[in-house]
Amino acid sequence: MRKLKSIQALRAIAAIAVMFAHLYGIENRDADATPLLSELVLHGMAGVDLFFVISGFIMVWVAGDWQRGAQSSRAFLYARATRIYPTWWLFAGALSIYFWLTLGAPWDPAEVSPTGMSGTEHLVKSFLLVPQEILPVLQLGWTLVHEMYFYLGFALILLLPVAWRLPAMGVWASLIIAAIIAGQTRFHATTLVGLIFHPMTLEFLMGAAIGWVVKSGFTKYAGPILALGLIGLVSSFWTVDMLSLEQSFPVRRTLFMGGAAACIVYGLVAMEIRHGASKWALPVLVRIGDWSYSLYLCHILVIAGIARFYYPAFGQDTIVAKLGYLVLASVAAIAVAGLAFHLFERPSLRLLRRRRPTQRPPEIPAQQRLAE
Repeated sequence: MRKLKSIQALRAIAAIAVMFAHLYGIENRDADATPLLSELVLHGMAGVDLFFVISGFIMVWVAGDWQRGAQSSRAFLYARATRIYPTWWLFAGALSIYFWLTLGAPWDPAEVSPTGMSGTEHLVKSFLLVPQEILPVLQLGWTLVHEMYFYLGFALILLLPVAWRLPAMGVWASLIIAAIIAGQTRFHATTLVGLIFHPMTLEFLMGAAIGWVVKSGFTKYAGPILALGLIGLVSSFWTVDMLSLEQSFPVRRTLFMGGAAACIVYGLVAMEIRHGASKWALPVLVRIGDWSYSLYLCHILVIAGIARFYYPAFGQDTIVAKLGYLVLASVAAIAVAGLAFHLFERPSLRLLRRRRPTQRPPEIPAQQRLAE
């Protein structure tokens, strides 16, 4: 299957950006001295918005014109579940074991106890990626809760004739916009209703719309739209406060960061389709893009673990010591992601895909396939 190198490179950039945002948080939490990283790197969390747009794009690019019916929905859900859950269970399970060894329970009692929810319920909901009052046991799994919801919604859309799918997504987006206008959206999706009407679902739908546009053959104005996206991304540094806890924050984030990500994805994909892969999509970025899911899930465990022994051993009083931590933690996280991809993620995916449903939707044209 043909890869879009621009998509893989963007995945790498998204994962690395999120990692540096968390590196800033670790520096602030564990270091006694002033962090080396600027607060601006918190906007690396826009990598999540980029991931959401890419997910929506990929769903339509790969499966948007599959034959209608339960066969397509079942095959699609199986493919996505086998892509998401095993690696999620690996790293969420690793953190649960750490909690068990250090706190006496496979969850964080300080987080769970105030909710009145049992630890077992918290753990089950975390591993199944369903909404709950607090974040999953591995907290960045909140994004996967959104991913799984979008996959379920898209699987339902696959029950419709191909010609009805884009309008159905338009209705989906309209319901969310109506909920935003009515003030019915929430900061954190703690319930299924909150998840359904969460503004960030619009980022998946933006990506899906790009998928439909590109599959239709329209790839014009790639340069200007890419420039607009880059300008929008930079402007979000001032228009979106990443430390905000206001109810309107997800809306502003979706509008500015999600909108910028959508323009960037369209611009680069359209350029690649029209002119071939650009030189900016360096082989190393494409390779890290292959590892990006493992990197996204493992990086917080790796950089936090390294900080616990690095700072006591080497201190943080000099620029060299601070820089040493950032380099060591970044390289280690990427290395662990590569190992996890080759030793677990890819083998488990290959094994499970051999067991996929025998009745599969018809293949779409080979030139339109996107390797994952």
